[in-house]
Amino acid sequence: MRNIHALALTAASAAILSLSSAAAQTVSGRDPYNQGYAAGASAKDRNTLNAFDSGYQAGQAAQNSIQSQSASTEAYDQGYAAGLAQANGERQQAFNQGYEARGLQDRRVADRAFDNGFDAGAYQRARRDLDFPD
Repeated sequence: MRNIHALALTAASAAILSLSSAAAQTVSGRDPYNQGYAAGASAKDRNTLNAFDSGYQAGQAAQNSIQSQSASTEAYDQGYAAGLAQANGERQQAFNQGYEARGLQDRRVADRAFDNGFDAGAYQRARRDLDFPD
């Protein structure tokens, strides 16, 4: 079965080659140089367009890929910078809140110590005045 397919393929190839050589001979007037030139020019026209289209499409795909990677990298960088700025802002805000809370706590402790000292002093003075009137 394979032999039949191989024979059919060989026969079809031979028929195509004979038709193309007949067309080339008709175009070039049976001169081998002119036949080769005509066949080469025909192939060049067909291949040049295909090669140009393929190259153009490949270049477009590469450019789109590069632009996509560039946009992705730029978006990552912008997101990273925004996240870093937000984290720095939140860290600064937390520091400021902690600083204010600590200052408020220190003022309360100082006020309480002053009040305790004042109360203790007033108590001692009142007691001394009772014990040792002037």
